[in-house]
Amino acid sequence: MRVVIVDPSYASPVGHHQELNGALLAALTAAGHSVEIWADEALAEAPGLRRVSCGSGYVDPRHWADLAGSLHLAARLRRQFEATLATDAAAGIPEPAVWLAHGLLPFQQIALAQLLQYQPPARVLVSLMFAPGETLSGMAGPDPTRLRQQAGTISRTAHQALVQACHQAGHQLVLGSSSATTLALHAPLLEAAALPAGQLHPAVVGAGCQVRPPAAADSPLVLLHWGDRKPDKGWQEALAALRALLVRDPVQRPPWRWLFHSYSLQPWAPQERELLHQASQQLGDALLWLDGPVTSAEMQQLLAQCPVALLAYSPSTYAERSSGVLWCYGAARHAAGLPAQAVGYGGHWLQSEAESLGMGWRAVSMVANSRDGESWLGGIEQAMTAIAEPVWLPAADQALGRPFAAWVLEQLQLAWG
Repeated sequence: MRVVIVDPSYASPVGHHQELNGALLAALTAAGHSVEIWADEALAEAPGLRRVSCGSGYVDPRHWADLAGSLHLAARLRRQFEATLATDAAAGIPEPAVWLAHGLLPFQQIALAQLLQYQPPARVLVSLMFAPGETLSGMAGPDPTRLRQQAGTISRTAHQALVQACHQAGHQLVLGSSSATTLALHAPLLEAAALPAGQLHPAVVGAGCQVRPPAAADSPLVLLHWGDRKPDKGWQEALAALRALLVRDPVQRPPWRWLFHSYSLQPWAPQERELLHQASQQLGDALLWLDGPVTSAEMQQLLAQCPVALLAYSPSTYAERSSGVLWCYGAARHAAGLPAQAVGYGGHWLQSEAESLGMGWRAVSMVANSRDGESWLGGIEQAMTAIAEPVWLPAADQALGRPFAAWVLEQLQLAWG
C-alpha cells in the first residue's frame, strides 16, 4: 500500500530527521509498502524522497506564535501538499492508504488536518515530539508564561483540527510518543479534543540498534558532545571541560578517552575550532574528534563504548523537550547490556526521562555555568568512578528495545491484518 511520511521540517541531512526517515523507508519498503517521504525542497534528490514543501519547517517561531500566524502558515503548507496530490492524480497514482507524521509543529499538524478532510479513509499515525508549550526558544518577552499558554492553545487547536478531519473523512487515527512525559503533558489537550490517550511507542531514533559489546581491553570513552552546534545543547560545557582537561598536568588527566563529534550546519567559531585542534594535538589518541558525517551504526557502536555521557543541555530549553542523543546513547548501552550514566544540569526532561529508564544521572549544581570546565570535568570523574551493574527498568525494554519502525508496522498490521 502507499505510505506517505509527512516531515516538512526535514530540510537537511544533519540531525535526526534523515536517520529516522531512512529507517522508516527501509523497514516499510522491505515489508512490501510503497513509501515516499514528503520533505523540504532544500534536500537533494534521493530514492523515496519527494521535495514537496518550501519554507514550512522550523521557521521563525514568531510567525506561528499566535493562532492567526499558525493558520496562515498551515494554509500555505496545505496548498503545497495539495499541489503534490494533484500531480499524482494527473499521473493516475492512487491516494495514500497511510499517512505517517512525526515531530510536527502545531501549524504543520493543522495543515495535515486540513488536507485529510478531503482524502479517502486511511490510517493516520502521528508521533508527538514537542510539548504543548514548545516555542523552539524563539519567543521572548516580558511574560513567558503567557507565551507558553498561547503556544498551548495552538497545540489544542491542532489536536481538535486533527480529530475533526479524521472523523469527517473516516480515517483511523493513532497518536503516540516516545516519551511518557510528553504524553502526560498532552493528555489534557487530547481529552479536550475527544481523543484517546496516546500510545507510548519506542524511541524514534536509536531504539532497537545492534551493537557489539566493548572488548574488555578497550579503554572506555566519555562522550563530551555529539551533534550540531545549536544553542542550549551542551556544546559550551563540553568545550569548557575539554579546556579544563588541557590545563591539567598530563599525569593528572583521567586515563580514559574522550569522544567529540562536531559535524554541524552551524559553523564553529574560529577560537572553538582552534581549541579542538589544540586538544587533538595534546591529547593524541585519547581524543576521538569526528568532524564529518557518521552513519547511525557507527554512532551507536561508539556510544556503546561510553559509560558516561556529558549531556549538559539547558534546563530551561529542555525542561519539557526530548533529545535524540539521549535516546541513541541509552539504546546503545542498553543493547550492549551495560549501564549508562549522564552528567548534566538537573530538574528537567532529560533527567526524569533518563531515570525512568534506569539510566544514572549526576546533576551538576546550577551554580556551575557553561564555562566552569572543572565542575563539568569533576562531575564526569565522579560518574566514571561510580559505574555499577546495569539497572535498566522495564520501561527501557519498551522504549529502547525495538525500533520505532517495528511499532509502525504493528499498527498497520492491526488495521488490515
